[in-house]
Amino acid sequence: MTREIDRRTRNPEKTRAHILDMAFGEIYLHGFQGVSIDRIVRKTEVTKGAFFHHFASKKELGYALVDEVLREMILDRWIRPLAAYRNPLQGILKRFKVLSEEMSDQNLARGCPLNNLAQEMSAVDSVFREKIRAVMTMWIDETERYLQKAKEGRYLKPEADTRQLAVFIVMLEEGAFGLVKSMGDRRIFESLYASLRSHLQALTV
Repeated sequence: MTREIDRRTRNPEKTRAHILDMAFGEIYLHGFQGVSIDRIVRKTEVTKGAFFHHFASKKELGYALVDEVLREMILDRWIRPLAAYRNPLQGILKRFKVLSEEMSDQNLARGCPLNNLAQEMSAVDSVFREKIRAVMTMWIDETERYLQKAKEGRYLKPEADTRQLAVFIVMLEEGAFGLVKSMGDRRIFESLYASLRSHLQALTV
C-alpha cells in the first residue's frame, strides 16, 4: 500500500484522480455535507497537503466531481453505449432495462449520485446548481443528438419533436432511480420501462 501511495504522490494526475474517486464514494454514502475533508484524506491515504495541492477547498472538490466524475458517469451509462445501435431508440430502451436490472439493491437504496447532489446542494450553492444544470443539459443535448440520428435513419416519425422527447427520456431515466429509492420497490422499473417502450413505439415509423 505504501508503495502505491508513493507512486501516486509522484504522479499528480493519478493522485488527483484517486482523491476524486475516493471522495465520490464517501459523498455517495454520506452526502456532500456529511463528509469532511479529514474523512476524505483518511480514505485516500494521502496527506492533507496533497489534498489542498489539488483542491483549494471541499467545495472545489465537489465542483470537480460534477464536472469530471458525474459528467463522465452519465456519458458512460446513458450516452456512449448508444453508438453501438443502428436504431438509437432500441439503444435507449436497452440501456434503461440493463441499468435497472443490474443496479444492486444497495445502490438503488442510495439513489442516483447526480440527483442526490442536486437535491442536497442546488438550493444552497449557486455554483453547484449551475454545474449540475450543465451536466443535465449535456445529457438532454446528447440524447437529442441520437434522436436526430433516429429520425435521419427513419426510425422516428418526421413530426416527432426531438427536444421534447429528449427531455422526457432524461426525466424518466433520472427520475426512475429517485422514485425507486423513495418507494423501496424496484418493480417500479418494470412499469416505467413499459411506459417508455409504449411512448417510443407510438413515435416509431
